[in-house]
Amino acid sequence: MQRISLNRAKPGMILAKAVENDRGMTLYGEGTELTEKAIARLSNMEIQKITVQGHPVDMGDGRNVEEQLEAMHNRFRKVKTDPLMRKIEDTFVKVLKESES
Repeated sequence: MQRISLNRAKPGMILAKAVENDRGMTLYGEGTELTEKAIARLSNMEIQKITVQGHPVDMGDGRNVEEQLEAMHNRFRKVKTDPLMRKIEDTFVKVLKESES
């Protein structure tokens, strides 16, 4: 499952989670196959992000999540004792792991 910006959505992608409006009303249910019309409708409703099945969009530099995490940990290794930098690193870890699921 991958959370992507709506502007990266393509017809044929399958929703892994229902898309709801700001009032909690379901617009498209889990398992719905996206069409051009559905993507346009979501865009008109100002939906920013959707969650689709699999990992259809390359969001980075071609490295998998483990490789990205390792590279990030290496960047932060010199500042591990700084509490603020530790919080920043933890936030990046959380975002990378969420992008994987």
